[in-house]
Amino acid sequence: MGVNETKLISDYGLAESIKNSNQGVFELVFNYYYSGLVIYADQIIKDTAISEDIVQSVFMKLWETRESIEIRSFRSYFIQCVKNRCIDHLRNQQVKHRFDNRIPDANHLVMEEDLWTKNELAELIQNAVDDLAPRCREIFWMSRYENLKVAEIAEKLNISKRTVETQISKALKILRVKLVDYISVLILYFFY
Repeated sequence: MGVNETKLISDYGLAESIKNSNQGVFELVFNYYYSGLVIYADQIIKDTAISEDIVQSVFMKLWETRESIEIRSFRSYFIQCVKNRCIDHLRNQQVKHRFDNRIPDANHLVMEEDLWTKNELAELIQNAVDDLAPRCREIFWMSRYENLKVAEIAEKLNISKRTVETQISKALKILRVKLVDYISVLILYFFY
């Protein structure tokens, strides 16, 4: 039996062990090939961290598909897988680079104030406020738009502070429900 035949038999035996979920054999194969494959990938990618990620992803894929693998030579299998992943990575980088060049940098965009935020959002809020019961709307308006304190509203309308607090709380709950789809935009609008 020649050296190549022995190698094929041992690779076949290792592949069968991995196929049968033998983690010890998988770790043995990983430890034997990992560093050489990272060096190989790094010659193509020129970034060690990405090369390590690529090699790890090849081993993860091997483990995930272990039950259906047919490997005659681990060396050939790994070289081909790593090469393909490197090519995929480089293609993705080229596509990303092309699109990055087409999309203007946000720091260089000249925009007037965000019209959608100013107009559309204000209209949504106003419609929701308009739908409140008259007394609730009046109290909410005085609180949020006239910036009156609870005590000032109570005195002005000749009602208790507790009634004012209850009406403001009720208005906020109703608005939260009506504007639930816009909460993230509202947070940005009011807090940034």
